[in-house]
Amino acid sequence: MPQSGSNSEPGLLQTTVVFPPSPPSTVGRSRRCSVDGNPNDIAFPVSPTVANDDSPIYPLPPKNSKKSVRPEDLKTPDSHVARDARLIRLTGIHPFNCEPPLRDLYDEGFLTSEDLHYVRNHGPVPRCDDGDMDQWTFTVEGLVENPFTLSVGELIASYEQVTYPITLVCAGNRRKEQNVVRKSKGFSWGSAGLSTALWTGVALCDLIAKARPRRGARYVCFEGADKLPNGHYGTSVKLNWCLDPNRGIMVSHKMNGCVLHPDHGKPVRVVIPGQIGGRSVKWLKRITVTEKPSDNWYHIYDNRVLPTMVTPEASADLPDTWKDERYAIYDLNTNSVICYPAHNEKLLLNGDLSTYKVRGYAYGGGGKRITRIEVTLDKGKTWRLANIDYPEDRYRLAPDGERLYGGRVDMWWRETSFCWCFWELDIDIEDLKTVTDIMVRAMDESLTVQPRDMYWSVLGMMNNPWFRVVVHNIGHALQFEHPTQPALIPGGWMERIKKAGGNLTNGSWGEKLAGPSEDVTKQEPEKDVCMTNPRASRLVTMCEMKSHSGEHEPWFIVNGQVYDGTPFLEGHPGGSASIFGAAGQDVTEEFVTIRKNSLPIKACSILLCCWYAVYANYGSTQTVKTPKP
Repeated sequence: MPQSGSNSEPGLLQTTVVFPPSPPSTVGRSRRCSVDGNPNDIAFPVSPTVANDDSPIYPLPPKNSKKSVRPEDLKTPDSHVARDARLIRLTGIHPFNCEPPLRDLYDEGFLTSEDLHYVRNHGPVPRCDDGDMDQWTFTVEGLVENPFTLSVGELIASYEQVTYPITLVCAGNRRKEQNVVRKSKGFSWGSAGLSTALWTGVALCDLIAKARPRRGARYVCFEGADKLPNGHYGTSVKLNWCLDPNRGIMVSHKMNGCVLHPDHGKPVRVVIPGQIGGRSVKWLKRITVTEKPSDNWYHIYDNRVLPTMVTPEASADLPDTWKDERYAIYDLNTNSVICYPAHNEKLLLNGDLSTYKVRGYAYGGGGKRITRIEVTLDKGKTWRLANIDYPEDRYRLAPDGERLYGGRVDMWWRETSFCWCFWELDIDIEDLKTVTDIMVRAMDESLTVQPRDMYWSVLGMMNNPWFRVVVHNIGHALQFEHPTQPALIPGGWMERIKKAGGNLTNGSWGEKLAGPSEDVTKQEPEKDVCMTNPRASRLVTMCEMKSHSGEHEPWFIVNGQVYDGTPFLEGHPGGSASIFGAAGQDVTEEFVTIRKNSLPIKACSILLCCWYAVYANYGSTQTVKTPKP
């Protein structure tokens, strides 16, 4: 590596700064284990510079495993959807929202299999059987000269197909960190709310060109088939983005060479590179060219970063603020995460090892390339440059005319970057023995760098402060601790510090500051909500409970109490299916998972009970203004 001697100020020691290759190497190599570079069984995407056999010069996706419908999904509207058991459910049983374990996601490599791809569903998954896919239609309409209806079969047969890799990222990625500081309106994503796949479809600009937008058109709205309590899911992006080939927006019908999985939009969806996943509408039914942004409920009240002073309580009464497009999220922000050392990983100090390879991922937004990854062992006083690998660039080397899964691999001309990249840095174990944490930050080509501190907002989205892993020297080993774990999984230095009374917003990651003793931060007691009727007196047997396990007068048990869900079948945010799926069961875990990270809900009429003996309660419906822990 090239070396550069630093020009020190008078009185300071001379130091030598070691830089990584510039620009960072994109030459393929095997992925190494963290300690001393010894190879392991995990292969980094191989990229031979000359393909003298039939192997491609770019990564191909992992094979999908055989999946089955999970037992917990059998009583939900998603009983037709097979899923991988490794996925971590973030909102209970239904609707299905999940991320893979971070270690599994990283170890799978550049491309994510269908099995481990994260899922964000707002409600039931629309059903489209294989035999009906070609007949599925969507419209292109609005402020256009030539509105038309297109079937999936016609989309495939009549338009030029393209294939290229795209990383999709949920706007809630890393939200759990914000929820630990202060509860937001969103459920707790960990740091694996992203995935990369090869998408095949038609460039959206081709469809818009056929429709011929009229003067005054500025936006393109998308609407899916998923019917939700507030209408169909929909959103919009700017028309000029849709017309720009460099933006790479497509209408896709294949993922990693296979028809779309139901959770990922079967049979057709929009895929928007470089923007939050919430703009990539699944189960596409309508494309509407308009003069103004979408007025869809989910476009207005989701995927926004409101000013940090807006509280969850205040946000319920600010319709004009929600509608302000200045707060809408489109492009992803710059972000990076440490994957290894993993949470709770132990590095034995047996004297045989000299270095540890710290590794992780990073991504940018709006097509911007990540150009710099820096790691600090002293809380930002000094930084070390990490090596970066860009597997996406290997697809740019595809020969002219090459096709993959029926689409042109035509990327050589495009400067925009749509995918995550990997970084790594060898650190002397002797250095790790003396530090208390490892932190990473990324910078993109516009010199936008990850911020040091968190910007909390009411939806908990776009969380991207420096990613910090705490190092514990326990004598015979070093043990590492990530900030949080997804969903309600306990663990992480943030929860530990908060429970000990530390102030996570003190500018020092909750650690005690030097100087006068810092007051212990008392956790605000979570406001309780009375959801029982003390006048209840009737004993209900479990046999009677089972008689309410269907769609007529569905009852369910939470925390030893029986709830009658009948009055809420029409207006429940998750739809009546959420209540039917819980009928006759103890659903405490699912209920708590959602309640822990949600805003006010309407309480059911409750039957006060215990697990084996149940006392009836036919109390009136009440509106709850603060969540119960």
